[in-house]
Amino acid sequence: MKNTKKFFSNKKFKYGSAAVIFTCVCVAAVIIFNIIFSSLAGKFLWSIDMTTNQLFTLSDASRKLLKDVDKKITINFCQPLDTLIEDEAQNLIYQCAKEYEKAYDNISIEYIDILTNPSLIEKYSSSSNTRIKTTSVVVTSDTDFRTFTQESFFATDSDSGVVRAFDGELRFTTAILQLCSDSPIAYFSTGHGETVGSANNRPDLWKLFENAGYEVKTIDLTKEEFNEEAQVLIVNDPKRDFWGMNDEVNEIDKIVKYLNNLGNLMVFVDPETPELPEFESLLEEWGIKLESAVIKDFENSFSNDGLKLNAFYPTETMGSTLYKELTKMDLAPKTVVNNARPLSIIWNVNGTDSTNSLSQRHASPVLQSYSSAQAFPYNENSDYTAKAPYNLVTLTQETQYVNNQAYQSYVMVVGSTDFATDAYLHTNAYANSDILYAAMRIMGKETIPNDLEHKYLEDQSLEITKEAANNWTLAICIIAPVIVFTVGTIIQIRRKHL
Repeated sequence: MKNTKKFFSNKKFKYGSAAVIFTCVCVAAVIIFNIIFSSLAGKFLWSIDMTTNQLFTLSDASRKLLKDVDKKITINFCQPLDTLIEDEAQNLIYQCAKEYEKAYDNISIEYIDILTNPSLIEKYSSSSNTRIKTTSVVVTSDTDFRTFTQESFFATDSDSGVVRAFDGELRFTTAILQLCSDSPIAYFSTGHGETVGSANNRPDLWKLFENAGYEVKTIDLTKEEFNEEAQVLIVNDPKRDFWGMNDEVNEIDKIVKYLNNLGNLMVFVDPETPELPEFESLLEEWGIKLESAVIKDFENSFSNDGLKLNAFYPTETMGSTLYKELTKMDLAPKTVVNNARPLSIIWNVNGTDSTNSLSQRHASPVLQSYSSAQAFPYNENSDYTAKAPYNLVTLTQETQYVNNQAYQSYVMVVGSTDFATDAYLHTNAYANSDILYAAMRIMGKETIPNDLEHKYLEDQSLEITKEAANNWTLAICIIAPVIVFTVGTIIQIRRKHL
C-alpha cells in the first residue's frame, strides 16, 4: 500500500500522466474539430479552387461587368440540392452559381423540385422555346427570365461531340446583364435557306450573339416587321434571293428602311453562295460587290489546299478599329478565314460615297489576304481577274445627321460562312470572336463580355512543379519525422532529470 502510494506520488508518474492526458486531449480535439469542420463543409459546400484555370472562381472581368448591377436576380435549379450535387455536371454549374451568390447580395439561389411541383415552373415553360427539364437552369429577375439547358453551359466540339470547356461564368454573367438592361434584338433572317439551326441546336454565330447580351430571334420578312429594339439583322449563308420590288412582298425595301432608321446588317457568304441579284444590289448600294471566285494562298494559310487563310490586318482604315487593340499586343492572335470569296469595294475615292447630302457612306476593308494569294473563278461565268490583296471582310459605315448630331449605322460583309463556326470561335488562338464582338459593340451593344474566356476541361488536376513535389516529399518524409524525433528526445531527456 505504501509502495502504491509512493508510486502515484512519484514525479515521473505525475509528469508522465500529464503528458498522456495532454496527448489524449489533443488527439480528441483534433478528431472533434475534424468532425465539426467536415459536417459544416458538407452542409455549406465549402471549397477552395485549386484548379490551374480557376474553374470555379468568379473572374475580375465578370466583377467589372456586374459592378453596377443591383437588380434582384435568382438562379433557379430544377431539382433538390441533394440530388443536384450528386451529378457531376450539375454540381459544376451549381458551384459556379454559388460564386455569384457569395459575391453579390442581390443574387440568390433557389431549388425547384419540378417533379413534385411542376406548377412552379409553368410561367417559365409556357413562355420559353426550351423545354424545361430537371437539369435546366432558370435565371430570373422580377420582370423577365432566361432558361438554359445543361448543355448550354459547356462548349462542345461540333465534330467529335467532346465537351471541351465550361462556360458557366460566361452564361451566368451575360444572363444577368440581359436581365438588368434592355436587351437589344438581333434578328436572323429566314426563308432563303439561311443557316439558323433548330430551336435546340442553334449555330455558333447565334450563340455568340446571345453571349454578347442580345435577345436573338428569327424574322421572316415576307410576314413580319422589324421590332423597334432591333439593332442587327444577320443574313447567314443564304441560298435563295430576297423578294424585291416586283414580288408580292418587298423584303429588300424593308431592309433598306431598317438600315435608314440606323439599323445594322451583318452578312455571311462564301464561294458556294449562288447569285442573289436583289440582295447583291442592296450590298452594292453600300459599296460592296460579291465576286464569283475562291481565294487560295499556298504561302499564308493553315491548310495544304490554301483555303484556310491567315488573314492580314490592314492598318489606318476605318475597319481596323475592330482589332486595333489586338494588334497592339506583342503577339497578336491570328484570324482565320476559311473558304473565302473576294469582296470588292466599288467606290473609287477612298471607299466613300457622298452623293447624299444628309448622309455619308464609307466602305473599308476589315481583313484582307496577303499579296501571295490568288483568286480562282468559281464558275464559268466569272470574269474576275483582280490581283491580291483581296478583301475578306468589309465594313461600311453610314453617318446621318439629325439636328446636327451624328449617328452611325453599319453593314458588315464576311466572305466566309466558316468565319463564325465552332472551330474558330472556341479557342483563344484565333481572333475571330474578338472581331465579331467588336462589330457588335459598334453596332450598339456596348457591354460585350469578350474578356470572359472558356475554361477548358482537359485537365483539372492540381499541377505543381517537380521542385515543389520534391520539397513536399522532403517535408513529409524527412523534416516532419525529424521534428517529432527531436521533440520526443527533448521530452525524454527532461524526464530523466526529474
